[in-house]
Amino acid sequence: MSTARARRYVLLAVGAFTGLCIFLNVGSTIPSYTRDTEFSSLSSPMPGQNPHSKYAFAAFLAPMAPAKHTGLELNDEDHYMIGIRMLIYQLLHDPITKTNNSIPFIVLVTETVPREYRDRLTKDGAIIVEVAPVKIDWIKPGRERWENVMDKLHVFELVQYEKILLLDADHVIVKPLDGVFDDPATDILSNLGKQENVRDDEGQQPTKYMMAGNSGPYEADHPYPAPRGDRLNAGFVVLHPSLDVYKYYMRVANIEGRFPGGSPEQDLWNYVHARNGNMPWKQVNPDFTANTPIFNDYVNGIASFHEKYWGCGRDRRLRDVLLRSRWKMEGYFDARDKLLGF
Repeated sequence: MSTARARRYVLLAVGAFTGLCIFLNVGSTIPSYTRDTEFSSLSSPMPGQNPHSKYAFAAFLAPMAPAKHTGLELNDEDHYMIGIRMLIYQLLHDPITKTNNSIPFIVLVTETVPREYRDRLTKDGAIIVEVAPVKIDWIKPGRERWENVMDKLHVFELVQYEKILLLDADHVIVKPLDGVFDDPATDILSNLGKQENVRDDEGQQPTKYMMAGNSGPYEADHPYPAPRGDRLNAGFVVLHPSLDVYKYYMRVANIEGRFPGGSPEQDLWNYVHARNGNMPWKQVNPDFTANTPIFNDYVNGIASFHEKYWGCGRDRRLRDVLLRSRWKMEGYFDARDKLLGF
């Protein structure tokens, strides 16, 4: 048996034992099974999640071809689906990283996400929200897997929440993230109102907004702490849901060539929330997340990493940290499913 496979089995066993212990201690908070709803009728948070929470965690899932990575025995899997399950485990269940404020977790799904995926994520504890496709003919994503990313914009219609942390599925959490909602960068702000930043064909700009996150990516050998830049990375953003903001995005997005479009939602956000514009994005405390991280970021206490657990071949020590999160998740849910009879 290879060393990697042996380590996986050990961590799965540890995760299963941990899951059993957690379940026996907090079994009354295990989410019940409910069907997902249409976007216009958002379901209530699961048991153990605060139905009156001002805040929410969210992620987006669309079908895509399985990612490939040789040498890790991780081929032929839908790693983004697994990544969403890891986020649910880390934010709702893992005693080391879970929310201390019963903040709900929402998964936005496209209409083509299979029922089996939706059922699995619901059992894991997520609220499933189906969103309609956002198709802008002139936008040509730079990668096939970004074909549906504009659908993420529907998160701005979840106006029952004051703030939402939207995470990419290739994100791994190692410390709690509740504190990001109290970061000064996530204060709701007023439009700066500078006339030179107004374009008539875009219509009226929103009067209030909030867009906060992290810049990047960086080179693999960056020093600690990582340098900061002007370009927002779409993998970790805290936003204020607003119909005015959503409608403004749609008007801007339908103007051909207004922003590059290769990284669709990221390019749109960097245009609308440019640092020299009327609604500039704000940098959250760099301790919350790192793009293209290195093991030294883990040592120095960064709370989450925008990095693919199935990749990260340039830094084997960090890869082991990320893979450990996956095996813990699978062990926990396997043990819980057996106990609940799923």
